[in-house]
Amino acid sequence: MLKYIKKSPFGFILGAAALVLVVSPEAREGARKAIVKGTAALLNFADQVKNSSLLASQNSPGLLDVPTEQASEKNDGPT
Repeated sequence: MLKYIKKSPFGFILGAAALVLVVSPEAREGARKAIVKGTAALLNFADQVKNSSLLASQNSPGLLDVPTEQASEKNDGPT
């Protein structure tokens, strides 16, 4: 695993980022702010999806029902 990290460009980038975060307090603060904003955006998105699914489930039974006038016309039609 260590050989892969040494040879991979991703491993080099990850190692350099970790080194910068260890050394620089400003980088840690910026990373923390970015993580907080990302988490807030993700939670807002999850709430929007939850609310839209709740609205869809509340409205769907009304969309599937046949109005009573049409149902009585079908039953009272000529035989």
